[in-house]
Amino acid sequence: MKFRYSKILCTIAVLIGMGPQARSLPTMIRLGYTNCSTCHISPQGGGLLNAYGRGIDQAQSLRGGDYKPAEGKWLRFFTWDHRITEDVRSVTQEQIASTTGKPGTQILRSRLMYRNATDLGSGVRFSMTLTAENENVLRPTFPYDHPTKTGTLFLNTSLLSYRPKGNLEIAAGRDQLPNGINIPDLGVFVRSRNRSGYYDSLTQVKIFWWGKRYLITPYAFGPGGNEQTGERESGGGALAEVDPFGHQHTVFGMNLLRATSRSRDRTLIGPYARLGFGSWGVLAEHDITNYAAGAKFGALQQRTTYGQLFWYPKEWLLTSIGGERLGVDVPFKQELNAARFDVSARIASQATIGFTLRVQHDPLSGRTVRSLALNVALKTVT
Repeated sequence: MKFRYSKILCTIAVLIGMGPQARSLPTMIRLGYTNCSTCHISPQGGGLLNAYGRGIDQAQSLRGGDYKPAEGKWLRFFTWDHRITEDVRSVTQEQIASTTGKPGTQILRSRLMYRNATDLGSGVRFSMTLTAENENVLRPTFPYDHPTKTGTLFLNTSLLSYRPKGNLEIAAGRDQLPNGINIPDLGVFVRSRNRSGYYDSLTQVKIFWWGKRYLITPYAFGPGGNEQTGERESGGGALAEVDPFGHQHTVFGMNLLRATSRSRDRTLIGPYARLGFGSWGVLAEHDITNYAAGAKFGALQQRTTYGQLFWYPKEWLLTSIGGERLGVDVPFKQELNAARFDVSARIASQATIGFTLRVQHDPLSGRTVRSLALNVALKTVT
């Protein structure tokens, strides 16, 4: 196939909001952060930052300096004397894609998000994420696994949490399930193919118990309400990880999940690792999902693999190379291999620019997808 640069996928994402950064970064293991609870309000990460996390967010930018929170009588009033942490952000994304043997596509998507975490006192907290968007981008559809539905307005998170002590939290409500290396890209195989995509928000109860060298998260879940007919799952699982050497730079973990639905059952086992060595590190995960025989299809196995080598030449500059692999057994035989190169620069705590080059190849069909992504993120910080 001749590679035509006019058919490269180009993505421009602009985020404008109030509050902390939108993503959880598992690369923080290089600095000795073995889990998300130090910087994030939620121990699962990926949400609003606490005051310490906002300070780290500022210090890791090119601008640097100390984080200085906004003050004032009206701000204290609207934040309930700083008990409410919230942000509002707008995301606009344009995509132009080309695949071997297929016509190009172009999508302009706008997304508006409101996130809130309210401290109700005595260790009780309510948190929510509400999203409105003009275009939905669902994960792939397969006969043995259909994507969840969504609409113009989507409730990603609605959780009531109780923290009786500093290293123990119980949460109940609607959210994404805990998972492996917890990378922010929900489109990678280890997320999208294991029902951990953007719209996969389930009703659940989960417990976070962590220490200097461990994290244990058992959970039970039921349908989120937006699944396809026959695909509403119920079940449970546990995520457990440990720092075997006690240096807070090496974490090995396992995610176990058992889910049942009317169409068929699935079992997931997913070992993963986060390794950090000062300015560089490694993220890796390998998930094996077994689907039991159902009314329409026989048993089959799905395998997803993710690996990333990352390096920070500067504290504000992230570079990485990575690879992915997907394998599905007959009768839905599928093989996909992908490689990617990423560069992300934190110009300031309010601004980040990024570049991603990705190549995906299907050895069964011979099709190759080459993509180029440019990301610009802007925000305001209170």
